[in-house]
Amino acid sequence: MVKIVRLTNNEEVIGQIDEKKSSVKIKNGAVIVPVGEGRMAMVPWLPHAKEETIEVPMDKVMFIFEPLTELANEYSSKLGSGLVVPQPGAGIPDLQLTTD
Repeated sequence: MVKIVRLTNNEEVIGQIDEKKSSVKIKNGAVIVPVGEGRMAMVPWLPHAKEETIEVPMDKVMFIFEPLTELANEYSSKLGSGLVVPQPGAGIPDLQLTTD
C-alpha cells in the first residue's frame, strides 16, 4: 500500500510500505520536496542503492500515514505500479443496459 513515512531526519518518503513490528520496508521510495508556492515534487529516495526495497528500523520512524489520493496517484503513475484511483464523481458514465 502506498503510504508516507516521516523519518527522524524529517524526510518524508512516499512508497510501497510494509510495516513490521521492529522495522518498515520501503519499496520504490521517493522523497517529497517543496518546490515553491505550495507545490511539491518527488525525487527518487536513495537513487544509487542497488536494492529497490530498503528496511528502516522503527526507531528512525516518527510516523506513517496514507497520502491524499492525488499524491498517491501521482506517485503510482510516475514511480509505482501505474495504477491510479479515480476521484469520487470523476466523470464515470452512467451506463444503462438495453435489450436491443
